[in-house]
Amino acid sequence: MIKIITLVLFSVALVGGCSSMREGTTGKVKGDVLTSEEIATTKAQNAYDAISLKRPFFLKSRGPRSLSSVPAGQTVEFPVVYFDGMYYGEIESLRNITVEDIAEIDYLDFNAATLRFGTGHSGGIILVISKRKLPPLTPDSTKVRD
Repeated sequence: MIKIITLVLFSVALVGGCSSMREGTTGKVKGDVLTSEEIATTKAQNAYDAISLKRPFFLKSRGPRSLSSVPAGQTVEFPVVYFDGMYYGEIESLRNITVEDIAEIDYLDFNAATLRFGTGHSGGIILVISKRKLPPLTPDSTKVRD
C-alpha cells in the first residue's frame, strides 16, 4: 500500500514539475519573445538585424522532423514570417520591416505554429506584431468593391 501511495505522489510531482515549465503547448517562454524595449537597445534598422543580434536561434533551420535520413528532394525547414497574423514571406522578408513598426516578435515552434495557423509550418513561425493596431476585418470589409 505504501508503495502505491509513493508511486502516486511521485507521479503527481513529476507531472506537476514538467507542466510548470511552460503555459501549455502554446505558452510563451521568455526566450521566445523579443520586445520593442529590447530592440531599442540595439542599433538594428530592421527586424532581421534585431533578431540576429538578440535572438539568433529564431533564424536557424529546424532540420528534418525525423531521425531517419532526409529523403531525396526534401529540404531543411526554416521558419516563415507572419506579420500581424498574416503570412508575410520567408526569413529574408524580415529585412523589409523597420524596427520602428515592431511592438513584439514571437517565435512559434512547430507545435504552436500548427495549432494557431494550421499545417505546413515545420520550421516554425516568426510572428511580428506591429505597433499599429488595425481594426479587425468584418464580413463587409472583405467584399470586392465595384
